[in-house]
Amino acid sequence: MKFLGALGLMGALVSASTAGELLRPSIKLGTANVKTISGDRGGYVIDYAIRVLKMRRSGGFVRFNGACDSACTLYLAMPKGKVCVTQRASFGFHLPYGAGARGNQVAANFMMKNYPGWVRSWIAKRGGLKGSIATMTYADASRYLPTCPSEQRVAIANLGPTRLRGG
Repeated sequence: MKFLGALGLMGALVSASTAGELLRPSIKLGTANVKTISGDRGGYVIDYAIRVLKMRRSGGFVRFNGACDSACTLYLAMPKGKVCVTQRASFGFHLPYGAGARGNQVAANFMMKNYPGWVRSWIAKRGGLKGSIATMTYADASRYLPTCPSEQRVAIANLGPTRLRGG
């Protein structure tokens, strides 16, 4: 009997949920410390490692709204509940350079160690980090990261009433 009651309660909660919450994980940005990334070409790995650490400690959120390349991709190491992507988001991965052979290897190892498993897997499927940029699009990233709130409303509006009913 307890099971049926719990099942009924779950049904009520699900029916009260929005379609967006059912389609993909959501994130509520509110008035928190939100960093929007768009057109970030990266830079020194150590600088980005410090930025990400500070963002984690502050409890802030990262909104990916455009290109995030090179060392910028370290923001993907943020907790999944602290980031979101828009349809304009993309991520460019390559081997670090500019710090000498040993320094570049240390930087590459650091980045790979800090990326979440799904990013490491995506990179591995493309042959690992290389000298040329491999670009992850929104289509790939949104399978693992929540879409930013304004994007969820647009996606729901595009579904139309027929698809929401399952027809």
